[in-house]
Amino acid sequence: MTVLKSIRDLSGKDVVILFGKSRAGKSTFINDAYREKVAESTGSLTSETQEISYVAQPIRVDDHEVVLVDTVGLGGSGEDHDRASFTWKWLSIFHSGKDRKNTSGPTVKGFLYFIDIMDGAINEDNIRNLETFKALVGEEVLGSVIFVTTKWATKEEQTTRKRLENNFVGWAEKIHLDFPGASILRLDDTTGRLDEEGLNELSPAERTEEEREYHNNAMRVLRQLLQKQATKSILAEKEMNEGGLETGTGNTTSEKAILRHVVTDLKRAAPVGGYFMKYITSAFPFTQRDTRDSGK
Repeated sequence: MTVLKSIRDLSGKDVVILFGKSRAGKSTFINDAYREKVAESTGSLTSETQEISYVAQPIRVDDHEVVLVDTVGLGGSGEDHDRASFTWKWLSIFHSGKDRKNTSGPTVKGFLYFIDIMDGAINEDNIRNLETFKALVGEEVLGSVIFVTTKWATKEEQTTRKRLENNFVGWAEKIHLDFPGASILRLDDTTGRLDEEGLNELSPAERTEEEREYHNNAMRVLRQLLQKQATKSILAEKEMNEGGLETGTGNTTSEKAILRHVVTDLKRAAPVGGYFMKYITSAFPFTQRDTRDSGK
């Protein structure tokens, strides 16, 4: 994986951007699509993805060649996995390409937002992740978003399956209400998914067949996304590259939309120490005034 320092690094490329909570399956999806380990993924409590990065070698999906971009997980375990830190990295990537005026940006074909269906019903943290995502990409491109639910139990595991189906209904209702035009689907609906231990118990032939099914599931999602590809620019790209606005000032719609989420996270984290507060107010100078206001 190659760290994405500027959106212009992908000039002329067709791009699919992966979002979602830490450990929701973004990196695993990339590995399934390529049928090899090109992105670090783990089943532990710690997310491996530390930077917004991409696979240098595009993947062919029928007649298309697209670059998959893996983002830092929202609401993860590390200090770089909070919404504020992720947002700063996202905005900086678009801002850093602003000076290359003669270089065209990539064509964003769409967005995949990954949901661990085992994560349970929608809670406040999940809602704020969704709202942050919506603020970053903009409402005009919601029709090119697919929400991908992962970590489904097999149909034989009926008790677990029933609970997950209930989770899916709740997510679907939220998405259809707040993300008009977006789709939601089950990644491993008919197959479920074995963990590494389960895969190791299979014969080589059985493992090959199992992994082929995972690959087919990933390609099915990419094909569906490319059929409803984006026709509008991402909000951050439009504002920063066309409008020339500076990050950290609070002048862009993207920054204003995420401001209340940043402040909420700041207030929640403040009791455990001052590092988080210092980081946010230095990365987002315009939050200093809103942090004072939020105490009212």
